[in-house]
Amino acid sequence: MDDLTMMQLAVAEAEKAAPKETWTNPRVGAVIVKNGVVLATGYHHQFGQAHAEVDAMRQVPNSADLKDATMYVTLEPCAHIGKVGACADAIVAAGIGRVVVGQGDPNPLVHGQGISKLRDAGIAVDVLNQSVSEKLNPSFHHFFETGHPYVMLKVAQSADGYITKVVGQSTKITDASADVATHEQRAQFGAIIVGSETALTDTPSLTVRHTLMTHPQPLRVILDRRGRLQSESQFFDDRTLIYTMNEAFAGATEQAILFDGRLQSMLDDLGHRGVQSVLVEGGGAVLRAFLATDLWQQLDIYQTTTVFGTGVAGIQVPTISASVSERIGNTMHHIYYRERK
Repeated sequence: MDDLTMMQLAVAEAEKAAPKETWTNPRVGAVIVKNGVVLATGYHHQFGQAHAEVDAMRQVPNSADLKDATMYVTLEPCAHIGKVGACADAIVAAGIGRVVVGQGDPNPLVHGQGISKLRDAGIAVDVLNQSVSEKLNPSFHHFFETGHPYVMLKVAQSADGYITKVVGQSTKITDASADVATHEQRAQFGAIIVGSETALTDTPSLTVRHTLMTHPQPLRVILDRRGRLQSESQFFDDRTLIYTMNEAFAGATEQAILFDGRLQSMLDDLGHRGVQSVLVEGGGAVLRAFLATDLWQQLDIYQTTTVFGTGVAGIQVPTISASVSERIGNTMHHIYYRERK
């Protein structure tokens, strides 16, 4: 049993976790091996619950069997106490003899410290320096490596590229199956962004529905440069942020954040607030602005076979090839990733 094979088994464990369940925590998998035999596997099931390392160790009936075993884990074990105890401490206490790490943790609370704690305790540690965790957790790694939220753009549009038939009116495009899929996506994000036109037209709650969720609802973020929402008190609650260039609005309303109008400035502020990832849902002008400024990492298009003929334009399909294309309900779901620079 070589290290690379065992690490792939740990990756397969991590993939069992649903991103909406782990939320701001990374998906992590672990495998424990001794004398060429896999003793246990585990993964991080849900935000606030046991991490992968502890989950795997709990699967071993006789804790004495953990002594001098080898643990394979996709991401560096944490060394700090948060919602759960430090995994590095648990590994040391269990008497694990060797730990193979797929990738270091970019979170400054952990980075290098988990590995150091294990080595200081006399445990042999090998780091494969693969991108296994980055592929599993793109938003987590992007946020801690750049300080900016991971940006996903999402649009549902007709076959001829319209998001609604009539200006100022919303048109239902997706069916119930696609709705469930999009709400499961919402549950993965720290904030959902729309423009003021969408806010005024739809009065969207931007909450997660149609699927179970155990962590807090995402922030509702509205881009309102002119201050069109000044008299719209339905948007003034503790989970809403409104970014505006209107000084009077910002001065009078707690939820209104004064900024210089640049999308990057809004993302900078959200990053400072600890928002790891944002889902941009529209409208069309806002989506096109993110595309034009290259301020996105992922684009998801839900394309129906319906033809509107006229209406409010959505976005043009990128010239790059979709990484994933799958049928969900009455739509074809296409996923595009922007090349990292």
